[in-house]
Amino acid sequence: MAAHSPDGATAAAGAAADRLRALSAAGISLYEWDVQSDVITWDATAHALFGLAVDPALARHLDTGRAYARLIDPDAGTARYDAVMASDKIDRGDGVSFQCEYAVQLPGMEHAVWVEDAGIWYAGETGRPGRVVGAVRNVSERKRSIRKLTYLASYDELTGNVNRARLREVLSQTIAYGERFDRTSAFLMAGIDNLAMINEAYGFDVADQVIVAVSQRLREELRQADILGRVAGNKFGIILSNCREEQIVTTAERLMDCVRGKVIDTGAGPVSATISIGCVSIPRCAHNATEALSRAEETLDAAKATRRGAYALYQLSEQRESRRKRNIQLADQIVAALKEDRLLLAYQPIIAAKTGEAELHEALLRMRRPGGEIVSAGEFIPVAEQLGLARLIDHRVLELAVRTLRTYPSAHLAINVSGMTAVDRSWIDAMTAFAAETPDITSRLIVEITETVALHELEESARFVRDLRSLGCRVAIDDFGAGYTSFRNLKALDVDMVKIDGSFVKGLVRSRDDQLFVQTLVHLAKNFNLPVVAEWVGNEDEVTLLRAYGVDYLQGFFLGEPVIEAPWSQTSATSASAVSA
Repeated sequence: MAAHSPDGATAAAGAAADRLRALSAAGISLYEWDVQSDVITWDATAHALFGLAVDPALARHLDTGRAYARLIDPDAGTARYDAVMASDKIDRGDGVSFQCEYAVQLPGMEHAVWVEDAGIWYAGETGRPGRVVGAVRNVSERKRSIRKLTYLASYDELTGNVNRARLREVLSQTIAYGERFDRTSAFLMAGIDNLAMINEAYGFDVADQVIVAVSQRLREELRQADILGRVAGNKFGIILSNCREEQIVTTAERLMDCVRGKVIDTGAGPVSATISIGCVSIPRCAHNATEALSRAEETLDAAKATRRGAYALYQLSEQRESRRKRNIQLADQIVAALKEDRLLLAYQPIIAAKTGEAELHEALLRMRRPGGEIVSAGEFIPVAEQLGLARLIDHRVLELAVRTLRTYPSAHLAINVSGMTAVDRSWIDAMTAFAAETPDITSRLIVEITETVALHELEESARFVRDLRSLGCRVAIDDFGAGYTSFRNLKALDVDMVKIDGSFVKGLVRSRDDQLFVQTLVHLAKNFNLPVVAEWVGNEDEVTLLRAYGVDYLQGFFLGEPVIEAPWSQTSATSASAVSA
């Protein structure tokens, strides 16, 4: 046996060394504290954990409990003494566990080390802690991550200003304080006017430099009690505390001057910037943060509509408030209809000009009210778009259209989507999933995007068209002619069909100008071999003219009204229930 003991000792030493390396890698150091003598004995990993390798002489600060206690920041974490020595628990032979966190700042070290200290104390002769065995783990990285997350929860990383969420909280508090103590304050929303042009000309890095510079200039002009926050990419929210209404305009002018007064030095050279401002007096013109934010943004848009570098002050209006309340009520109705599956489709035939037969139907959205009344899309879609509900509605329209195409194999449909959907990846993903489940539906579906939206977001719209066509769908430009489409734009969009804006068709027989314009649009489309649909066809004379111009398809109440009941299941046209558009 004795012959093997050296090998056993070597193995034991190696195992101990491995354990130390593992503890060091995990940022853990073990210690034992003899409370009576106040001596602390650390294992070798303490040097790495506390950074003693940089200055071994600092180890003397860890030798005793008193010396170590002097290193602990009393304001950073739980007091170690209280966690161990002030425990009201009694050691019944197995020891008493403890756990605490605190920061240790060694002399001359740049950063404190945050540690988690956990272990067991054993009672001495008096029953109080006499011996402590514990493990200290470096949790500095976790603390830094928590601090960063806490910072990001309230502050904008680029500018260092409070973010939208935190600004909303302070705004709510300011309004509540003003209502309670009859104090007038103000909320301003400032937008950088030409940031999109700067992005396009110089790139996002320079645009970010402009945002930071504008933020700094605004901050320098504000009082210490005022709050500056970043509410969107190019927009800042400003809370002016204790600000009378007559001071709002003066402040807005001063803020605009400080931005446009001199150029901003950037990595790409000097850049000029201006801001426009929407101003709201609180709490008189806004009784909560949501009202203040929306009214400031509405007023900012009004200021920008006049010219760059302008301001506007929100004014209460009974008519506007009445319209706003109606919109809110209508929004509630839309959300309820979505939840209760009360959105439905009405089908209007699109007639082939040569044969007079319905080759496809446009699926038009309708809402059924709880009492059974059917409401056309024109009554609620504009409000839905203003309040950000259009994407939800477009998803529901897609679901309803797919359900119809699956139920009726002979159905061919056209559906409209909003401008938001053209940049909504989730809508394309949903369409892709439907196509995977039922491949034949895509060849029977036409997706219509309005021309004005397509031209405004030309690159995104072109990508949207490509994605749809890759799935087998066709794409049509709706309201063709309203956006002054050129050969170049038609080529870039690469659509399958165009629909002439009905405003040019209505009264076509009486307007020579509209006749020339429609002929030009048809000629433009034919150059790309695109079928043409004319909307709002109202009488036989218009049908005759449009056929003569070479229009391929006709749509309008004269040729067929939208019907709720699926036309593919009807035995006669007279049995369909007509619904007003």
